[in-house]
This record gives sequence, C-alpha cells and structure tokens, in this order.
Amino acid sequence: MSLFDTLEDDTFEDDEPEPPGEKITAVFGNVYEFFEWFRHFYKRRVGTPTCKWRDDWWNCPEAEYRLTALWRSWEKARYDPADGIAVWWRDYADPTMGMLMSPNGPFAESRTTSAPTEPLPSKIPPNGRFRDEREDRAERT
Repeated sequence: MSLFDTLEDDTFEDDEPEPPGEKITAVFGNVYEFFEWFRHFYKRRVGTPTCKWRDDWWNCPEAEYRLTALWRSWEKARYDPADGIAVWWRDYADPTMGMLMSPNGPFAESRTTSAPTEPLPSKIPPNGRFRDEREDRAERT
C-alpha cells in the first residue's frame, strides 16, 4: 500500500461537527495499526548515538501519546487534497519522530537497531493492548 492509497473517501471523527450526510470513520483503528503502516515510510538506521528507537515503543507512555497524536493528525490531514499530507510531514511527522529518536528523547537508553533500508522495528504488543477505536465511535452513534 502506498501513502496515496489511503487517501480515500472516508472521514475522521473528531471534535468538529460532522458534515451533513457524511459518515465519519478513520482508516486505522488505533495507533498500533497506524504505526504498522507508517513505519514502512520512515526507514532509518536506528541504534546509533544520534538516532534511537525502541521496538516496544508502546511500552513508553510518551512515545505512545506522541504517536497517537501523530496518527490522529494524519487522519485529519488526509482530507486536505492540496497540501494536507505535505504539511503533516513538515509540521507533525518530522518533529514528532525527531523528538522520539533524539539521543535525549525517551528512547535514549534503547539498544534496538535496524538498517537504513528496514522499516522501524516494532514488536507485536500483548493481545488486547490496543482496541479498535472505530468501534467506540460506532457505539456512541
């Protein structure tokens, strides 16, 4: 799947009012699903003094919170056909990932490594760790 394959006719539910007659759904059900897709677009050599990562990123509250914000901003940005994704990369993805991968960031002590051609490492979380948030939204409607 390419980045542009996800630019479909779905919309994302957030705090803004729903446009009349438009069903609002997210592409990804949770941050883990989003990250499993995103990590293939963000290939880096990690485990160096200047680029850190943790394959169990979901065990770090700061990382999970930042990546959740990144996911939700992506869900919204994909609806701006002009420059939404470009702005998302510049204003959200690059600063978020730069902070997480910083030698001073939450993964500073991590020993996870990868080659520059590999997707960012990601372990499978324990069963039930992430729920499909689209189901939560469906129950509220």
